Amino acid sequence: MMPNRRFQVCWIAILALVILVLGLNSCGESKPQKKPPSFQHVTQKDGLSSEMVYAIAVQGNEVWFGTYAGGATLYDKGSNTWKAYTTKGEPMEQRDDGDSINWKNLLSYNHVSVILPDDKGLWFGTYFYGFGGGGISYYARQGSPQWKKFNTNDGRAKKVISMALEGEFLWVGSEKGLNLFDKRKESWRDFYSLQDGLSGNFVNTLLVEPDCLWVGTNGGISRFQKDKKTWRNYSQQEGLTEEEIRSLVKVGARIWAGGTGGSLFEYDRGSDSWKRIETMDPCKAGGIHSITVTQGKVLVCRDNGVSLYDMSKGSWESLTASDGLLSNVVFCAAGDKDSIWFGTDKGVSRLMLTP
Repeated sequence: MMPNRRFQVCWIAILALVILVLGLNSCGESKPQKKPPSFQHVTQKDGLSSEMVYAIAVQGNEVWFGTYAGGATLYDKGSNTWKAYTTKGEPMEQRDDGDSINWKNLLSYNHVSVILPDDKGLWFGTYFYGFGGGGISYYARQGSPQWKKFNTNDGRAKKVISMALEGEFLWVGSEKGLNLFDKRKESWRDFYSLQDGLSGNFVNTLLVEPDCLWVGTNGGISRFQKDKKTWRNYSQQEGLTEEEIRSLVKVGARIWAGGTGGSLFEYDRGSDSWKRIETMDPCKAGGIHSITVTQGKVLVCRDNGVSLYDMSKGSWESLTASDGLLSNVVFCAAGDKDSIWFGTDKGVSRLMLTP
């Protein structure tokens, strides 16, 4: 056989082997393909009171959704029923009496920005744009009446953005600063703003630790030493390359922070500073709305999808509309025993988890 002929036969044999290997892979005999995400979706036609969902809270079989302009929606998984709570009562009155502030009051206002469960019920933070109304409300499951609304601490807790529980006290972050509410006495106790040492008046997020309170603001991060009532502020000099911090969460023993520009940071207790986390997922450049830790995953909700960090594997992946989300604009997330709920600007997507 001539050399060129032998060369051609050799290449034909190699090509045949490559085709065989690729064929085995495509049939799944070599490496199993990753199962695509399984989603269920909820919009207004399914019972949601508004498709702009800013807050989600899970308590047993109940899943609560805080919406823009639609109040709060309760989904009972046990009975598969939906119920909406607004300032006009439940069910809503057929006629509007024209009194836009003192409605038949359940919620303080229909724009619900944050929902926080406790052992007896749930706290609702609302955001009011006018001159009255807004603030916090409480839903007591066994209470009579079930709903209570509270004054706005002379307007300082009218536009509520964040809340955190600490024993008999409720920390409330607003656009004017940090408020402390005494649950037992049902009255306001303390207030802190920029002039008291806070890094900014827009209090976006709160994280309680035994000895201190972490506060994420439009001016960085503040740490409040509760026994001494002193403040320590963190900004660019302490490693924060973004000015506005949107979320603070515990990831195991660590503390993570997320900025509006999309950066993630981790607190270094040894150096008392923050270090940037370099993520590896396609959504890493999207602005951050919130961060949630559930089901062994860190869910970073962004304006271009969700970044997911698997805590056991130490790996990143992402979820977007191309994977099944209703929208890439994801405001919040919450987990229950068999699923993860995502609040978007087009409704709710429920990611079903398989064992």
